[in-house]
Amino acid sequence: MNENKEEAEFGFIKLLFGYVYRRLNFQHFLYFCVFITFDIGDTVTAAIMMDSKGVGFESNPLIQYIYFNYGLSGLIAAKLWLIIIPLMIASTKVKNSFWFINGILASMIVLGLMAIQANIQAISGLSHMSPMEINAIYLVVLILFTFAGTILDNYTKTRAQNSFSNRIKGYKYSSTLSEFILCDP
Repeated sequence: MNENKEEAEFGFIKLLFGYVYRRLNFQHFLYFCVFITFDIGDTVTAAIMMDSKGVGFESNPLIQYIYFNYGLSGLIAAKLWLIIIPLMIASTKVKNSFWFINGILASMIVLGLMAIQANIQAISGLSHMSPMEINAIYLVVLILFTFAGTILDNYTKTRAQNSFSNRIKGYKYSSTLSEFILCDP
């Protein structure tokens, strides 16, 4: 009896992971990485830094205000609502922007990793990159990744259009028959 129960539980877990595996794509993985690095990692290390060094040690006055008034959970929620949610909405509303959005997400992961490193170094009292250096690197990476994403989006759109036009080249529309007729090439 116990064996059947364990098999049923394992079967459910296997089905669940199979469903998740089929439903998730590369962009979902990038959103998860942005959430972990930029939202959670940067926010937690910044909160630890502000607790140990003082709120004034954070260079962003908006982050200082939110943390001072709403704490860590308010800061995580603000980053989620002000940055990640609008990106998710943009990725669903703007068609043919899959790789462009991926470029933004990848650059945000780089930004999150640099911010985590700078926060940890600041907590430890080590020298770290200034916010200006981090922002400059982020902007360069953002421009490069989104430019590459735009090129990939245009390539995939052109390829899809060519694929569609090649499929219908072998057909001719007959207005009298109101149907497509396969023509010999």
